[in-house]
Amino acid sequence: MKKIYTLLLVIFTATSFLTAQTLWDNFEDTRKGTYGFISGTFIPYTLNPDQNGANTSEVAASYTRNPAEQFDVIVYDAQMADLSDYLSSTKQMTMDVWSPAAGTTVQITLENDVLALPDNFPDGRHSVYLATTTVAMGWETLTFSFDNQPDASVASDNVNRVVILFAPDTNTDGTYFWDNFNGPEFADDPCEGATENPEILNDFECNQNVNFTFSHSGVNFKRIINPDQNGNESEYVAQYIRNAGELNDVLIGQFDGNLMLQSNSSLSLDVWDPLPPTKIRLSLQNAAGDVIIQMDEETSVAGGWETLTYNPTSVADAMDIEQFVILFDPETNTSEQYFFDNFGFGAPVAVEELAAVNSFTATPNPTQGETTFNYDLNSAANVNLSIFDLTGKKVAQLVDSRQLSGTHQVQWLAEDIANGIYFYSVTIDGEIASGKIVLNK
Repeated sequence: MKKIYTLLLVIFTATSFLTAQTLWDNFEDTRKGTYGFISGTFIPYTLNPDQNGANTSEVAASYTRNPAEQFDVIVYDAQMADLSDYLSSTKQMTMDVWSPAAGTTVQITLENDVLALPDNFPDGRHSVYLATTTVAMGWETLTFSFDNQPDASVASDNVNRVVILFAPDTNTDGTYFWDNFNGPEFADDPCEGATENPEILNDFECNQNVNFTFSHSGVNFKRIINPDQNGNESEYVAQYIRNAGELNDVLIGQFDGNLMLQSNSSLSLDVWDPLPPTKIRLSLQNAAGDVIIQMDEETSVAGGWETLTYNPTSVADAMDIEQFVILFDPETNTSEQYFFDNFGFGAPVAVEELAAVNSFTATPNPTQGETTFNYDLNSAANVNLSIFDLTGKKVAQLVDSRQLSGTHQVQWLAEDIANGIYFYSVTIDGEIASGKIVLNK
């Protein structure tokens, strides 16, 4: 896959300041912190309405202001490191914003969530930063300047809340889009330096390798702190409250390139369901939304985590799967709250497990560029042995023929192939198995 999960550092030097050094959210592969109270309509997974503009990202956030609120807010929680450089304007926060009008104020207030209560302003409000849009109906990068410090008693290393306000002190109802928020450094970022795991498509933590692009439920689908770490020790998961107004309420996401099914025997999803059994449908589709395969599994654990496994290998070697749709309790109008996590590849079938094979080895692994496959067939069989990269692109076809029983040997010479993780896929008389090769020349 093409996503990189390590912390993105965005450092911009100017004559008197640096922009913020931590990417908090780009609504794609980097999601930090958790969203709390929101008084408008916030949809954190939305297709970018203007990819030809200054922001070419596929996904952004949509926010429609609540005109009944004079100070309409988006609350975003994460413990921050020392903010002294932001008070002095040595560092500044940035955000890409699409606004319906130029001249709109966007405000960021940094707070302590224990000290700052809805009715006790200015207590707990560490500092306020302002920016103003200059472009109508288009993207621009806003840089936020320090404005004031409402409560100077709040220590600069005791702040854990960002409050974002579009058009504060008004009663407007415009729809805004925003993306690529670079905020203050985190006090502790568990994903910094984390190793990529290509077999996890999205764990809502350090591996976020698919883009969610649409949800009927809007704000009811978001990343939250795991409410039940028994059975799933992840710190963060997805919360999903089904939209009862939709008979088939959907979550739609995009893979980073075509999904290669042949190299992976199953897909898995961890689910927390309050009231099983619930059917959870996984539909794999091409870019046009045509269904390639549709699979249903049912939950069986009440109020606890379990792993659902989907086996799509009946469409082996399907190279045009670009998006997925997840439906909780399809063809109903229920409104239950679910949690899910760890969407990824299940344990693949090892080649040694195939009935037609006596033995199978791929050595050395990791390899510096030359890998030898040795296998022994029980009887004559049609054999296909191929190598794929993480996007599902076939990089080598080693065997595609009928072979006699007995021992066979074939080599993969990866002289012109980039370092990385690859899958070998073996099909013997229609039965599929796979394994992983690490190329490190």
